[in-house]
Amino acid sequence: MMDHSYSPIKIGLLGPFGFGNLGDAAIQQAMIENIGKRYPDAEVYGFSLNPEDTEKRHGIKSFPITRMPRKIWDEGQGWGYRSRLARLSLRLESNVFTRLVYRILFRVPSEIVLIFKSMKNLQGLDYLIVSGGGQLDDYWGGAWGHPYVLFKWAILARLLRVRFLVVSVGAGPLRSFLSKLFVKSALSLASYRSFRDEDSKSFIKNIGFDHWGYVYPDLALSLQARNGHKTKERSPLTVGIGPMSYFDSRVWPEKDNEVYRGYLDRLAQFVSRIIKQNHRVVFFPGEAVHDMPVIDDLRKVLDEKRVRMKKNQLEVAAATTVDTLTDVLSHCDVLVASRYHGVLLAQLLHRPVIALSYHKKIEALMADAGQSKYCLDINGFNVETLVERFENLVADRKNVEMILTNKAREFRALLDQQYDKILGSNGKSRISQVA
Repeated sequence: MMDHSYSPIKIGLLGPFGFGNLGDAAIQQAMIENIGKRYPDAEVYGFSLNPEDTEKRHGIKSFPITRMPRKIWDEGQGWGYRSRLARLSLRLESNVFTRLVYRILFRVPSEIVLIFKSMKNLQGLDYLIVSGGGQLDDYWGGAWGHPYVLFKWAILARLLRVRFLVVSVGAGPLRSFLSKLFVKSALSLASYRSFRDEDSKSFIKNIGFDHWGYVYPDLALSLQARNGHKTKERSPLTVGIGPMSYFDSRVWPEKDNEVYRGYLDRLAQFVSRIIKQNHRVVFFPGEAVHDMPVIDDLRKVLDEKRVRMKKNQLEVAAATTVDTLTDVLSHCDVLVASRYHGVLLAQLLHRPVIALSYHKKIEALMADAGQSKYCLDINGFNVETLVERFENLVADRKNVEMILTNKAREFRALLDQQYDKILGSNGKSRISQVA
């Protein structure tokens, strides 16, 4: 007899994604793929900063997680806002008195309206999943940025009896008491918690949240296997370089163009050295919007240094999707990357990579893959050391590829275990309890 009571599982994926970060996109793509493997008829929804981009990028109906005016990017000035009202709100926020009046008269009422809309959007979901990434921090926006967003959605999920899961997230920094309170409260309301590395779990414990939580790798390591191109013994090599907007005053929370310029200058010196060795260089972005101006700046520094190169020796890959980025990376022999997921996707594709680390999460990622000796501090590396590590990596790349292949298999098995834990393993019956 046919069971007419069955209805497709409904899952929401929540995160601060939607403005071109290809690492965030890789995480969501991996989660959607793995939900589909277990529940082919699942209804998946996005809850993001930019629902329009999320719908276009992932093909899922999406909703806003916070009240955010529509942004536009100007290469000279960075992010700006399209509407006059949004630009006016920024000016009002700059003064203590006008900020207080503006928040009482406009922001509080608009937030209340959004909360009621959000409750409507949550109704009927089985799970709301905080889906990976560095979501437990206040670096971008302070306590009233993502820490408050997580707290708000955790409460709404609890009120509507939607299971709230926090899956393979990174943590830190959390600089204020209020940020820590919001994050600890959100975690306490979760039916399931896991962190993407031991450092993140320890960080949360050190701020006073001493409850259970698993450690599982970053979700992007569970992306469906890509048809990577096998590297060949060849010279010159194709070297992928992934710069980032580190301290770039157009986008970075801490703005210091002297630090930014110093980073680009040392990276340009390294590029000049490997070009003289006749290697081919490919610049690639890890963030589809922010990193392209950085690549332009890096090319200008190379021009200022009068670096000579052969025709087609330097290529810029304008990757805008996870698939185009992984295709670019898979055609490189060796990589030098600064963004976390630039390093991670290289490892997923078994590509030897040197990480220029701006955060402990990258050090943890390289350590977990047995590659700590190829991890350098982004602000402290010198060109001679980078060249030395590069030459060592080139000499040992076959062994490194084998290590990364085995690690990728190990990470994927662990993540399959986690998906089975939170979603069930047979795709037919839902789990009634997450433990």
